[in-house]
Amino acid sequence: MLIRRVVSCALFALMIPIALIKPSTAEEGGKRYSLEEVLTLAEQRNPSLAVFQSNVEAARGAFTSARAYPNPEVMIELGTGKPLDPPNADSGREHRLELSQSLEWPGKRASRTRAAEAQVGVARGNLDDFRLELRAQFKEAFFETVLAQQTAQVAAQNLATARSLVESATLRVESGEAPDLELIRARVELFNVTREARRAHNRLLTAKTALNSLLAGALGETFDVVGAPPRLDAAYELPVLIERSLATHPLIVRQEQALKAAGYTLSEQRQARVPDLTVTASTGEEIDKRSSAIGLALSVPLFNQRRGDIATARAEQARAQAELAQTRLDLTKLISQEYENYRLAIDQINTFEEGLLKQADEALRIAQLSYEQGELDLLNLLDAQRVQRVALLEYYDAQFELQTALARLERVTGGLQ
Repeated sequence: MLIRRVVSCALFALMIPIALIKPSTAEEGGKRYSLEEVLTLAEQRNPSLAVFQSNVEAARGAFTSARAYPNPEVMIELGTGKPLDPPNADSGREHRLELSQSLEWPGKRASRTRAAEAQVGVARGNLDDFRLELRAQFKEAFFETVLAQQTAQVAAQNLATARSLVESATLRVESGEAPDLELIRARVELFNVTREARRAHNRLLTAKTALNSLLAGALGETFDVVGAPPRLDAAYELPVLIERSLATHPLIVRQEQALKAAGYTLSEQRQARVPDLTVTASTGEEIDKRSSAIGLALSVPLFNQRRGDIATARAEQARAQAELAQTRLDLTKLISQEYENYRLAIDQINTFEEGLLKQADEALRIAQLSYEQGELDLLNLLDAQRVQRVALLEYYDAQFELQTALARLERVTGGLQ
């Protein structure tokens, strides 16, 4: 009897922190955010997105500059002059006005304009790709928080069940229906469940903090997230995903635009071998005459025929072509990998929903009924509870794996329809 009292006192001392665990994970006074609301906040609050948007505006500005024509030049000369003959002639005022306009070779201007326009496409591709990355990052953080909430809720339910089990075991022991060992087992189980609940609560706090920090604290101090179950009715086929991705993914679009820009830059350097023409018109008045003239000026490509610039542009075009091919290979590989993860997650969900969860629930129900009728001991009841708890947690984990697999599949394919 003394030993049982010592053990009971020790277990009671270990169970003192139970009161620190909240039975519910709902935040009092906090707002509940859906996935779309979190993604909207991400678009509004992420500073890196503004950087990519500024890059698009800068590329548009460069395109506007590339389309501009060169400005005309005006030269005015004022002065005095004196004729040499006769030597005693009076001095007089002289002036000269000259207007010049550079006429750029049309082929060079057209190539430069198209190259700048393609660079706008490159900047847009970078922006769209970053949006995909941003969505995937926030989706994973959101679903991690959903999983942590579900785990904490299961832990809170287990804690309530363990407390009820201790009360039931106490009554059974006091009435002589069960040995003292049954109460000890119930208290040990309560201690273990309490520890799991504390860990689940800490995991939830960590997940919420991580999600909120990505949004610079926009979710507030207390909040909750509402996650919808993953869709199982949408069927995706790998060949279709790869074909669409290789045609529309922002990385592909970006590299295709970069290849166009490199090609137009090469054309511009080749066209630049033709010199620009400068047209001048002038009029002037000197001491002894008035004059007007029209002239043409151009540089002679004798020493510099832009061989180095052409070679550099050709190399840039070859590199852009290689990068496009490598991007296609990388995307095909990534899509195949993420598609397999998606199919595996679907299979896991189906395994649980087609019978495993119901079987675990039914086994627990039968065990509880048998225990209440005295046909089953506490140890077997605890085993049934653990099996049901593990099955439920693994089911939630499978849902999380499916949601994250879909988020990553959306990232590498450029969007799921």
